[in-house]
Parts: sequence; structure tokens; C-alpha cells
Amino acid sequence: MRALRMAIPNKGRLHKPSLELLARAGLSVSEASRSYVVKVDDLEVVFARAADIPIYVHFGAVDLGITGHDLVLEKEADVYELLDLGFGWCKMVVAVPEESPVNSVYELPQGSRVATSFPRIASSYFEGLGLSVEVVEVEGAVEIAPRLRLADAIVDLATTGATLRENRLKEIAVVLEASARLICNKVSFRTREREIASLVERLRASR
Repeated sequence: MRALRMAIPNKGRLHKPSLELLARAGLSVSEASRSYVVKVDDLEVVFARAADIPIYVHFGAVDLGITGHDLVLEKEADVYELLDLGFGWCKMVVAVPEESPVNSVYELPQGSRVATSFPRIASSYFEGLGLSVEVVEVEGAVEIAPRLRLADAIVDLATTGATLRENRLKEIAVVLEASARLICNKVSFRTREREIASLVERLRASR
């Protein structure tokens, strides 16, 4: 049987905290190698994009993964969330230009365009409120969309709100709050229960 396999973010805001968590759990991962897969004791650590990790876990390419709760929802991955790891907190908000008279999502005109990197979450959110908007998917620099008249509003992640202020945007609603989670493939959870339970306890104690 192959070693237990875990994917962690290869860059971004979850990368360093993930490595630090593993180190506290006695699993120091060397980044000296250019390999995407590093063996640590009986664990294979796979470096991958945080956005791809829910898919890797969903299809069983890896048994476990560390990624954001927001990404699990956006990818509609059918996985178990075993631990809230306590880092990477953020909220997903709806924002409009500061000068806009709109101060609530219910004040958005019907058919408003909303730019986001999270089209599934955004669409589900507005549909749940019974609001008819056009969701436009963009990758990166979502905050610039209203200035370029691509969109009337955005749905994006925020932590301190500094990026919104820098781009003269104001928050009008919170879609969800998210943090880093340890996720698990459902088949692996059954077939490798002891190994996974042991690793989960090590990580739980190291948070």
C-alpha cells in the first residue's frame, strides 16, 4: 500500500502556515527540492495550488489536503472537513464603489453585473436571496472591475478590508467566513482510518 498522501498549498497565504503546522507536528518538510512530492516519514506531501486541492482530495489523488473552506465550497468537492486549522481566516464580501448609493445587496438593481473569482458561491448566494444578477467570472484583481465598468459590484475575499479601501470600495454584505481546513477523501477515511486518525490527532494538538 502506498504512503498516506497529503496535499498542501504550494504558495499563497496558506503555504507558510501549513508548513509551520506540519513542523509543529514533527513533520518538517524540506522545500530545498524542486519536486512536487516530498516524503516525510510515512507521509507523502504534495505541493499543489490551493484551488486544486479540493479536486485532488475529491477524486482520491491524495488522501488529505489543507485548503480554504471557501475553495471546498467553490469546487463543490464531496469531502470531509476534519479540522478547522485556525489560520487563514477571511470573509467573502459583496462590495460596491464608495460613491455608489447602494448600501445593501437588496438595493442592487436587477441584472447588475457582479465580478468574482467564486462564480458558484456568488451565484448560489444571490439566488438564495431571490436576486437576479449577472455573475462575471474573473481571475485576480477583482477589485478593479467596477472602476473599469466591467461590473457594478464584486464578490471577493477580505481580511482587514485594506484592499477594498485602496480601491475605493465599500462592503455591503458578508457572503461567508472561511479558514484553512484539513479535508479528507471519503473512501480514504474508511479504508485508512487508523493512519488518518493518528495524523489528525497530531495536527489537532499542534494547532
